[in-house]
Amino acid sequence: MDPITLFGLSITGVTLAIICVSVLGTLVITAVAIAVPIYFFRNQRKRAEELMARGTQGEATILSLEDTGMRINDNPRVKMDLEIRMPYGYPYKITKTMTIPLIRLSQVQVGAVVPVMVDMADPNNPDKVGLLLK
Repeated sequence: MDPITLFGLSITGVTLAIICVSVLGTLVITAVAIAVPIYFFRNQRKRAEELMARGTQGEATILSLEDTGMRINDNPRVKMDLEIRMPYGYPYKITKTMTIPLIRLSQVQVGAVVPVMVDMADPNNPDKVGLLLK
């Protein structure tokens, strides 16, 4: 075997192939790293718009509040137990985890009554309940 060839290709050809694969891999990883957050942001925004369009307004009392220890853009992610009261029907309880903007954190305290928007097609689903913080 000639020291200048490897698998029938010259060392220069192998090096060029490795560089091409590395560049392509980097481009794919970068594209995925950009596309995935954009997809989730658009999906979350779409769900919020649908809830605002189809939801029914009610109110909720915050029964408990717990910090999950996670921060998203320096905003705390909290787990809270809510008692939901709609204009008709009995009150019910759900547990919802969400990110609260720091500027709105004073509105989200134990015992506080906050307005909510609920999709009545699935009112017990925490993803179908949104807090209307001002």
